[in-house]
Amino acid sequence: MSETPQDPTDMPDAFGLLLVDDHPLFRESFGVAVRQLAPQLDILTVGSVPEACDLLQREPQRFDLVLLDYKMPGTTGLAAALDMRQRFPGIGFGLISGEDVGVLSVQARDAGLNAFLSKSMEMGELMSALMRLGQGESCFHAPDQPVFVRPRTQDFGLTDRQREIVGLLATGASNKVIAQALGISPATVKNHLDAIFDKMGVSNRVQAVVLARTLLP
Repeated sequence: MSETPQDPTDMPDAFGLLLVDDHPLFRESFGVAVRQLAPQLDILTVGSVPEACDLLQREPQRFDLVLLDYKMPGTTGLAAALDMRQRFPGIGFGLISGEDVGVLSVQARDAGLNAFLSKSMEMGELMSALMRLGQGESCFHAPDQPVFVRPRTQDFGLTDRQREIVGLLATGASNKVIAQALGISPATVKNHLDAIFDKMGVSNRVQAVVLARTLLP
């Protein structure tokens, strides 16, 4: 059921929003629509995570919320949000996507993000959500039907051995300790880690552990 749209002029004047989306048409149309409905909102849009990080580094006080598209080149919006949150702890982060709405909403909430918004939301719903976020609330859009978490067999496509390695990573074990525990060589562990990082869309073991603790059963 759709919410009753709230007056976008109630948006706090100081609220700064950064949208990170590699699809130019959506990125630009989103920015134009929000500026028309809430001209007092400070919104910028960029097409990549590096651009967003550079902007946040230069103007850390400007933005209150960063919305990342879930599907980004070389990573996922969730992995990028977790990494950026460590670098910029005073800023809120959320996901926006056009698919897997129920699943991603749960994942964003469980990861401790501030928001999940769907690209299929009507503009009135979207502005109401942004207004609540501007007032310091969290907002996780989800469909009316029950939400199901992805089955274990679909979690990043990790093999049983790779899942074992991620579990050992979560204990703080080094490559050498993991190799000894599993009876394999450190070189084999490194090869597994490279494959794990690629499947999970992360760049280091810290991101892999954070994502695994959030999403894997």
